[in-house]
Amino acid sequence: MNPSDSDWRIRRHIYEALAASGRAPDAREIAQRFAISRPEARQALRRLHEAHALVLQPGGEAVLMAHPFSAVATDYRVLVDGVALYANCAWDSLGIPAMLARDAAIAARHPLTGDIMRYAVESGRLRSESDRDLLVHFAHPFRQWYDDIVET
Repeated sequence: MNPSDSDWRIRRHIYEALAASGRAPDAREIAQRFAISRPEARQALRRLHEAHALVLQPGGEAVLMAHPFSAVATDYRVLVDGVALYANCAWDSLGIPAMLARDAAIAARHPLTGDIMRYAVESGRLRSESDRDLLVHFAHPFRQWYDDIVET
C-alpha cells in the first residue's frame, strides 16, 4: 500500500525533528503527536519504509535513516548551527547542508584509515579544512544502493 497523506505528514515531522535536534521520534512519540494508536504509527512507518521514504531499525518502532539524515550516530558528523546531526555517508553529509540551505562543519572518519577528515559547506560551496584534495568513492553503483541500503 502506498503512503497516505497522513503518512507523508508523519515523514515531514520526522525530518523536522531530525533537522532540529538530530533525533527522530519513535512510534510512541508519533502516536502521541498525531493522536493515533501506536500500531497505526508503526503501520505508517512501515508504509514509508516500503516506499523507500525512510529506513526503519529492526522491529519497526524507530527510524534508522531519513536520507540524508541518520537517526543514530555515525562516522559522518555534520554540525549545523551548533546542532550535531549525523549522515549515513559522505554523500549524505553534503546533502544535509544542501537540504537545510545552511552552512555546516563536517567531520568524517575515513573508512579505511580511520583518519578524521574535516570539510565544510559555506554559502553552498565545499571547503576542505586542509590543503588536500578530497575524493568520495562509492563502492556500489546507485542502482544497487537499496539492495542493502545500510551497507551502501
